[in-house]
Amino acid sequence: MKKIIIFMLTAILFTVMLAGCSGAPATDPADVKGETFDGGNISALVPDGWMGFHGTDYFDEHEEGYDPNVIQIVKGAKSEWDLLTKPYIMIGYYDSDNAMMTPTKEIYDEAVDLEPVTIGDYTWNGFTGKSIGTPIAVLWTGEEGEDQIQLTICLENGDKISLEDADVQAIIASITPSK
Repeated sequence: MKKIIIFMLTAILFTVMLAGCSGAPATDPADVKGETFDGGNISALVPDGWMGFHGTDYFDEHEEGYDPNVIQIVKGAKSEWDLLTKPYIMIGYYDSDNAMMTPTKEIYDEAVDLEPVTIGDYTWNGFTGKSIGTPIAVLWTGEEGEDQIQLTICLENGDKISLEDADVQAIIASITPSK
């Protein structure tokens, strides 16, 4: 009898441990909390535990002092320097007067096409691959002559994120052009 009780307790403990390590998302994208970050021409949800940054104005062409068409959202960031050491989502917006170049997977290692997926108001095309050994995903939506959006997602940089993560899907679903 004593062995049966020990066996049952061990089985229960093992089951609880496996349930806690299942890796399944803890929440639904609709349940993700955070604040909206307005980049100027595009906005998106920045979930709790993530930080949003304006895009760099490399050529001093924007009076705002930053690129209003780019948002960078970094998981676990405390400063912009964390873009170098944390996973992130970079959102680029192209209005109908500024056509986006369709991303090409040929410049990445181990590139694999993704099936188109609808998240939020958009159907996204894309691929995964590696950029200098770092796993990434590139997604885009829209056609020339209309608003277009491109996402560059650093999937692993110290920590890991996935396209299936509730917070990643919540960010993607929340993307809204401001115009």
